[in-house]
Amino acid sequence: MYFAPQVKEKKEDFFNFEALQEELRMILNNKLLPLVVVHGLRRTGKTSLIKVVLNSLKKKHIWIDGRSISSNEDFYQRLKDETQKLKFIKIKSISIKGIEFGVGSKNEGFDHLNKHKVVLVIDEAQLLKRIHLDNVIAFIYDNYPNIKIVLSGSESGMLMNFLGKNNAKAPLYGRAIIELETDRLDKEKAYLFLKKGAKQAKITLSDEEIRETTKKLAGIIGWLTKYGWHRLSLPHKQALKKSMEEGKYIIKEEFLKFAVRSEKKYSAIIKATKGGSRWEEIKNETRISDKQLSSMLKRLINYGFIEKHNKIYTIADPLLEAAF
Repeated sequence: MYFAPQVKEKKEDFFNFEALQEELRMILNNKLLPLVVVHGLRRTGKTSLIKVVLNSLKKKHIWIDGRSISSNEDFYQRLKDETQKLKFIKIKSISIKGIEFGVGSKNEGFDHLNKHKVVLVIDEAQLLKRIHLDNVIAFIYDNYPNIKIVLSGSESGMLMNFLGKNNAKAPLYGRAIIELETDRLDKEKAYLFLKKGAKQAKITLSDEEIRETTKKLAGIIGWLTKYGWHRLSLPHKQALKKSMEEGKYIIKEEFLKFAVRSEKKYSAIIKATKGGSRWEEIKNETRISDKQLSSMLKRLINYGFIEKHNKIYTIADPLLEAAF
């Protein structure tokens, strides 16, 4: 069901992205394309896209969430645990020494993964750069051609840094990488999502309710799903209000965690950017120095909180804007 709050794993529960689904299937079936990156704004369906395609192809895969990894040891232990869940592989231990690492005594684990053409998925992969695991990804890429690597992340700028874009010294620089990007639903697709989701759930949404919801939530499928879930048990106004209140809390917590060392200045930039602003307008409003403002805006863009188009800075998520 479209309105189910969980990550989608079946094609019939996953709305839209038909072209991206087909492209990802093609990549995963092509042995000449070893690494694919799925990126886009938060809550635009990246994880569901990957899971739906992997399940439709019945691909054996290992899934590692970068948010749960704080050290090399965490990564290798998670790799061991997830590898042991694959019925055709049995390993005893993982031994690591810098980039010279192995599963078992002679790279036994990776040899098995390579032999069985396992897909290694790392969600929020950009978070692993701080512990230099881009070296490990490069090592797998270079030495195990049958291990397909899928990296995903909602902090697109940071993910591009992880991949070594424009940095010839980065471990992954120069590798053949395919990029797929998820995005907001346009007005027509957002309308269809809510209309079809309501039909699945056997509830009725009026055109007026759909228009108001798509306008308030700006086509971000994660927020539309939250509204649909609440709408199963609440009237329209209450469901929309509750969805927005919960969403504002979630996105503001994410922002405050990001801005923890300079919360006052980052918050001032967000407030100055509401409705769309030029650099000079943000500068005049915040009175932050030129160098620091440029640096902070770049970081906000890299982490997916702000977007820049034609010299205009805008807040990427309408609920973050509403939270301020």
